[in-house]
Amino acid sequence: MADADKTAQAKAGEAKARDKENTIKATGATAEAASAGKSIIDAKYRDGRYKEQDWLGLQIAGVATKTREVEKKVPTGEEGGFKVEKSNVADGIDVDALFRLAKANGLDVAKFQDQRNGHGFPGRFRMTVRNMLQASAKRRHGINAIDGKFVSAPADWLTAKGAPEKPTHNQDGTKIAVPKAAPAPAADAKTAENTVKATGSKPTNAPKK
Repeated sequence: MADADKTAQAKAGEAKARDKENTIKATGATAEAASAGKSIIDAKYRDGRYKEQDWLGLQIAGVATKTREVEKKVPTGEEGGFKVEKSNVADGIDVDALFRLAKANGLDVAKFQDQRNGHGFPGRFRMTVRNMLQASAKRRHGINAIDGKFVSAPADWLTAKGAPEKPTHNQDGTKIAVPKAAPAPAADAKTAENTVKATGSKPTNAPKK
């Protein structure tokens, strides 16, 4: 093997080792898990409990998160005694629920149906729906739940996202009609006569005789 190839391989190995070390520091994973080829993301980060979510993120997570039941042995306080407690933990993204949520809010996501079996689709689709919902929520000051019930967005969230002071669209997504300004009243005959005398020309809004 040429010296140049050996040098390139050595640098690549060093870079890979640095990446793994940085990932371990960032995620709280153990070096043993990383070396064993297991997920290097600590479980407490994988199940979403430590992810900061805003109002909209929580709304989406509440309906589009799959869960699974787990059992945990908990000591009872007696010597050698324990009890089994069951709880639900996050276990992925519910793509079907995301489609239903999008439909409830009038979002056109039909084109994504053919992509749903692609690698990494759930995460990408969740982000897409999130972005579309945010734009819609800013206009309507809220979103529709899957059952059609309107959920108002909190004022601090609307302010943080730069939403207009008042909604520009109805809850069903239709644009709110803005009333047109009333036309200026036409000049009465006396005003028109005075205008003619003062200017020598007939005003454009003078009433017809």
